[in-house]
Amino acid sequence: MQSTVLRLFSERPRQSLCLACTNRGVLSPEPCRESFADVESSSKNCELHKIVHGTFLATIATGVKTESTFVEIQRIGSHLFLNRMPDPCLSLYLGLGKLKGLQLPGSGEAADEIQIGLPTLLPTTSLAYFDLLADWLKDCDTNHPDCYLKGGPVQKRAILPTRVLDLGTAKDTASRPSIWLRLSDSLALKREDTRYIALSHPWGESHQHDHFSTTATNVSSRLTAGIAISRLPKTFRDAVTITRALGIRYLWIDSLCIVQGPRGDFETEAQKMETVFSMAYCVIAASRAKGTSSGFLSPRPARKFVALNLDASTGEGSTGVTEEDASNMIYVCETIDNFQADVIDGPLNKRGWVLQERALARRTIYFTERQTYFECGAGVRCETLAKMTNNQSSFLGDPNFPQVALASSKGGKIRLYESLYKTYSRLQFTRACDRPIAIAGLEQRLVAAFYTRGGYGIFDRVPFFGRSLLWTCEEPGGMKRIEFPKEGLGRYRVPPSWSWMAHTGAISFMDLPFEGVHWLEDEVRSPWGAAVWEMNLDTTESRSSTASSMWHTGRTDQENNLTGRGRRLVVKLKTAEEKIKWDAGKRPASVVDGKHLRVVAVGRRKSKGNKPAMALEHHVLVVVGIGGMTGSGGRRTYERVGAGSLPGSWITHDEHEEEIAVF
Repeated sequence: MQSTVLRLFSERPRQSLCLACTNRGVLSPEPCRESFADVESSSKNCELHKIVHGTFLATIATGVKTESTFVEIQRIGSHLFLNRMPDPCLSLYLGLGKLKGLQLPGSGEAADEIQIGLPTLLPTTSLAYFDLLADWLKDCDTNHPDCYLKGGPVQKRAILPTRVLDLGTAKDTASRPSIWLRLSDSLALKREDTRYIALSHPWGESHQHDHFSTTATNVSSRLTAGIAISRLPKTFRDAVTITRALGIRYLWIDSLCIVQGPRGDFETEAQKMETVFSMAYCVIAASRAKGTSSGFLSPRPARKFVALNLDASTGEGSTGVTEEDASNMIYVCETIDNFQADVIDGPLNKRGWVLQERALARRTIYFTERQTYFECGAGVRCETLAKMTNNQSSFLGDPNFPQVALASSKGGKIRLYESLYKTYSRLQFTRACDRPIAIAGLEQRLVAAFYTRGGYGIFDRVPFFGRSLLWTCEEPGGMKRIEFPKEGLGRYRVPPSWSWMAHTGAISFMDLPFEGVHWLEDEVRSPWGAAVWEMNLDTTESRSSTASSMWHTGRTDQENNLTGRGRRLVVKLKTAEEKIKWDAGKRPASVVDGKHLRVVAVGRRKSKGNKPAMALEHHVLVVVGIGGMTGSGGRRTYERVGAGSLPGSWITHDEHEEEIAVF
């Protein structure tokens, strides 16, 4: 691959530099300051001034406030910063044949501090590009034990999903045109190597993109006769190309491998997402695609760069590039290494299903508009050959999610799920009713890691139970109840009102002190039954041998109602609602006064003395009667409409208050 890269650079036309840039002052760690007028004038004849001038103008155009009369450049490591801005605007790369002991002019420092890298990207159709992707995986297989599947670095006997796409062997593709692939039942596959790639992608609007779904009417044909590759939407064809280039035979794509629509098995398969993504050899994310018809291997925007040829013996600089000396170049390039903007804040990551796909995957290759990234437990690698870390990557990129976070304190564990759920609640869905299911696999991983029970975004047992119940609406226009289809949900039921998953819109959680709340276990009880869990939350050690993997969000064969004591307000509703956050953003029309409204106390502020309960702040769920009685215990039924923190003197404290059920 290296000779291919060098030849790409040596074929570029020779570039011109002014005298100052020929002396390579830009590489000094000392700031280099010029008037904007001089930079603009020199940019007409000097390639380096031209790229600095263009980058400066582009930065100003984004609205960044900075001094515009002068342009100051300072090198810190492998980056150039303009006008002391916090983020680098230009990157420096040393050629692949790194010069040992080369001194940077005016610095007395060796070029070892500048990273080796690629100033321009490889064509996505080139063998060198596919080799780079394969090298990332090979290096991870060899050197990252934390990214291994149980049983070894390669784990050829992976547990396959229910169905996969069989792309054939290398022998098949060499002996005949590989124009077909076959949907295969994994139980029928008797192979030694069952590694597979999983595709993470947006479906896109159906009127713009061909979803090409497997349905009850065509699944038999696809299992027996196969599928012509030419019929696949572009995003799926690109996934086939990448999977074959990586030497993997099997590919999993949700819309093809799960039977969609009436008489399909989506509800059953959705419960297996935790296994599908965690057992994949690698996940490929079509981050730049807008839908199934977009594709993700299209050419990327050309990257501007200037090559400085450094002669170690004379210290003279020029822009002549030959294949012989291309490896001894220092390249000044546009900065395109931005995992935060391209991936985390990118369009694909705004899709609801993607959060758990990223968290559960052991490693992922992201195909973005500007370049390709590889993320595993060791960090993020860029197609430019740069390496980076990212705060979110520390736990979302954890190949054994959420082990990294579980090494933190009790408060850290709480902040983990709060952050994940707040992020997830802001993501987009084509079908709002997928909201409880698209995170169920990740939720079950957390439930097991916390050695507890739970579902619908709520965890059982102190301190998780009370805190996770006390979510609040952060949607500007208020949250709306999701209309779940009355049929077609299979084993899934409509989420209860006390779960934010029953509503659309963004949530947050009450900001309560970690050691300052007394949780009222006798006042509100979970639907998961009584259980004693002897566990040290700071070490995640538990004497219980079973977590609640048998309980799954939405299953209809399990109860999902809270029970507790419904306390009444002793102040006017108008007074109380000053401290209530309504789920709908405002008081529901059905709540005229406090007559049919109750509050369920979840916790209260700890007393620093011997203050009575009435003198302490109570953190409550606000519920309203919906009529009828439950079959178990004859309790009246209520639904959640808000949450808040009320003075204890505002609610009743009669021990004989009515027991209610909250659905």
